[in-house]
Amino acid sequence: MRESSRVGGESFYITQHSVLTVNICVIGCGAIGTTIARAVESMSDIEIVYLTDRSKECATRLQEKVPKVRYVSDIVPVLPDIRLVVEAASQDAARYYVPLALSAGVDVLIMSVGVFQDEEFQADTFRLAKRKGAKVFIPSGAIGGIDALCAASIEHIDEVTLTTTKPPSAFGTNSYLESKGIKASELRERTELFYGTAREAVKHFPQNINVAATISLAGIGFERTKIRIMCDPAVQTNEHHLKAKGKFGELDVVTRNVPSPRNPKTSYLAALSAISAIRKILGHSWVGI
Repeated sequence: MRESSRVGGESFYITQHSVLTVNICVIGCGAIGTTIARAVESMSDIEIVYLTDRSKECATRLQEKVPKVRYVSDIVPVLPDIRLVVEAASQDAARYYVPLALSAGVDVLIMSVGVFQDEEFQADTFRLAKRKGAKVFIPSGAIGGIDALCAASIEHIDEVTLTTTKPPSAFGTNSYLESKGIKASELRERTELFYGTAREAVKHFPQNINVAATISLAGIGFERTKIRIMCDPAVQTNEHHLKAKGKFGELDVVTRNVPSPRNPKTSYLAALSAISAIRKILGHSWVGI
């Protein structure tokens, strides 16, 4: 037997053992969404994982394998019972679901961070969160050093650069590369695919370079952050080399990620960072804040 109550706009369920549990909602059952849903199955403080996806078939298959998962075609009816919405689908999904959740006063965790290269959407999102008393969480994703970069940004930062290197399989079909006459699958040596601002990078590589948006938000913005994207047939990991200089000193961090077994475009660490963030959000301590 359980009793539902609301505290501070949040829904909690009190069981006969007096254990507080909450419900979350995951948008997308791709590589990251599936990994998150499977992981939270073992979290005792989460009762239900509502899941929605454009593919009902994909979502219902996951529901059959993970007992806590409940497929919903529309999250609006369940928003009053949700503590946290986790977007793990695409920039288009973020544009639709993030304002929807925040308008209901529900916190959101966003994986498709590249959506914030749109300055208007970024401003509207943070303004809406403040007005509704909700929070926007952006996990570190597939890169290390975000906590240090955030701290460094309190003072002056001279420059932030990111060099990302991935194998050809990570790029798949990409309209920007096609416009340049480049086929990643045909490259036989290390090749620079892009160099420019973080804003341009996330526009042209929306499925590959969310880390560029994350470091831009943490540091000196989308225009001043410089991104180099390399394709290297000789590597088997997704490598991110973050460098920054400023009043704090120098930051030099290299992260070599194993690609997700479900999607080579995504680093496995990105999904793990989301799981870690969920534990922190629902817990009582946060190391590295």
